[in-house]
Amino acid sequence: MTTRYHLEPGYVTVPDANKMVLSILKMVGQEDKSHYNKILIGAKKGLFGGKKYGSRMYQVRNEDIRQYAEECLQTEKLTLFNFEIVSNLESLNINHNIDKRLANELLNYLTSLRFYQIISEEIFDNARKKIIMRVNLSMLTNA
Repeated sequence: MTTRYHLEPGYVTVPDANKMVLSILKMVGQEDKSHYNKILIGAKKGLFGGKKYGSRMYQVRNEDIRQYAEECLQTEKLTLFNFEIVSNLESLNINHNIDKRLANELLNYLTSLRFYQIISEEIFDNARKKIIMRVNLSMLTNA
């Protein structure tokens, strides 16, 4: 049975914060302490709104832990796709046209990026239009 502490409103203990991060990241091993040490060290330094509770326990702000978990989740999503982000596509100087097979693959990748909320709907629409334009240009030059 776990010990219940009378914490300030909006605060959780470090073990509960670790469980919260694991649940947001949907990690399978719930006994994993991968984030526990990071949260504890941060709480000792005053990060995450960390405060000492009693002689050995630290409490952290619930909102800060949720924000930390969301940042970890976003980082995981970006590393999942392992691609290089370029600020301006025109700087790449891609002058060749693309065929329908390559266009379908690009659209599948873009759909995945939009699904995982790595790119916005606006970026997806703009990239989709450019792909369609390149395919049409390719068809005109080959005709």
